[in-house]
Amino acid sequence: MSTLKHVPNVPQITDDSADPGLHDVIERAKVTKSPPPAWYRTMGQNPEVAKTFAAYWDMLHRGGTVPHEIKELARIQIAQIVGCEFCARQTSPLASSITEEEKRSCALPNWEHPDPKTRAALHYARTLTLDDGRDKEVYAELKKFYSNAEIIELSAFFCLTAGGNRMAKSWSIEAHGEVPAIPRGAMSIHGEEAAPVSSNSSHAR
Repeated sequence: MSTLKHVPNVPQITDDSADPGLHDVIERAKVTKSPPPAWYRTMGQNPEVAKTFAAYWDMLHRGGTVPHEIKELARIQIAQIVGCEFCARQTSPLASSITEEEKRSCALPNWEHPDPKTRAALHYARTLTLDDGRDKEVYAELKKFYSNAEIIELSAFFCLTAGGNRMAKSWSIEAHGEVPAIPRGAMSIHGEEAAPVSSNSSHAR
């Protein structure tokens, strides 16, 4: 009986083939972990794009004035909504305060975060990912906690996250694990509740 081997749509470069700047990016990703080195090894097929993306991502995800934990939880929520197993499995070590319950529940339609500032950001991330982000009630809630500059920061990060999730899915960087990272019942860009992804699906090959 033959064993199916995962073949990505875009292969990863080796660390040895990376130029010094990209090698530094890959080494840093081993510490920051969201995204992990596999992302930059794949993007490393175009080193200039990879290095520029890394700088922009780092500024938005780990810089700015919005707390990193809020952006990281929203990143996990967006990954689950887009349906990217690779991205949903990642966790930033700088956001250790995020609980397992929050990770499992952040994309469920009836779950609400107890902190109002975090809840407002998650509502905005959800609206921006599922629709076009123009919901007046969401903006009224958002403006209670965030300045216009911070709304720009959130908007840029959420859109970059959603686009990156789609890229990771398209590239099929890694095979899915036995245990899905996306909970049953999560909101989905496909307009239906997400079901656990089987490791025998075409994406896992």
